[in-house]
Amino acid sequence: MDAAVSTITALAIFASTVEHAAYRSVHGYRVLGRKSGGWVRWERWVERQFVLSLSFPPCLEVALPAAALRILPAGWRSRPVFREGQTVETWRCIVAFDSVAAVAPSSPPPPVLSPLVNPQLQYLPNLYNDLLKVFRFQEEKKVSKEQPIRSGEQGETSDLANASESDSDGDSQSDKELAPPVQKHIRANRKHIDSITLVDIAQYFHLPIRDASKTLKIGVSILKRKCRQYGIPRWPHRKIKSLDSLIHDLEYVLAREDEEEEEKQLQKDRLAAAINALTKRKSMLESEKETIQQKPTMDLMAETKLFREDVFKRRYRAKSSVMEDMDFDMD
Repeated sequence: MDAAVSTITALAIFASTVEHAAYRSVHGYRVLGRKSGGWVRWERWVERQFVLSLSFPPCLEVALPAAALRILPAGWRSRPVFREGQTVETWRCIVAFDSVAAVAPSSPPPPVLSPLVNPQLQYLPNLYNDLLKVFRFQEEKKVSKEQPIRSGEQGETSDLANASESDSDGDSQSDKELAPPVQKHIRANRKHIDSITLVDIAQYFHLPIRDASKTLKIGVSILKRKCRQYGIPRWPHRKIKSLDSLIHDLEYVLAREDEEEEEKQLQKDRLAAAINALTKRKSMLESEKETIQQKPTMDLMAETKLFREDVFKRRYRAKSSVMEDMDFDMD
């Protein structure tokens, strides 16, 4: 299969009711990729477990315990839908989003799941990026802080403006005092810039370069210059994001292959069971035949009569189907 494109369609986050700081997330993605010369679309679901905190210890992704209960049921066929307040054993859903089932979060996430409050989420790119897409925190950052002017205040403002225009002898010093102060850009400390090493920069490669520069408390141009000093001509965020998406897609493909292999094995087991049953039936009929040859007055067994009746019905249906096909060909 060629490279595929993933788009998040569902995100559900569960908090443990027995373990402190334990969380699980269920991610649903719509995947579009090429397979056998054509475009194929499918859904991929991933379940992850985290330890989240606003302070020390840092946020971590941990492996799902092998014997632990999964929120995604094993062998599920229909599309899962989660809602806030839903419980699965010791896990309670606190955030639910599903664009297909029209499920939206009822309120902003708790502080531990807010990238604006908990910067440690940046160390969990899978959860961090999906939270940004669901809640659109970046758009919230761009909301203007200016308060709207009421109608009464607008009239007063226009009157003051007219008065200031008519007063040509106004004090220029008072105009300067009324002018808003100009915010000066604070430059990063030279010692701080020199102390940033390649290891410090590398831990933020998964973030956009602007977010990385804010976290490192330096400007974007300074961060680019530091990268060139370490032989990095281009910020690798998009490469890492693309590789992460490909890894997720391969995980889903491998999971589907395992499911198909299990289905094939189940069909083989069913076929083997059917052959075994037919062999057993044949042996019973041969034994009954030998008995009747020795005792001609003996009646057929009730089980044999039912089996014979079933065979007659199958033959009749097969013959009727053949006759219908012949009549259709003659027409």
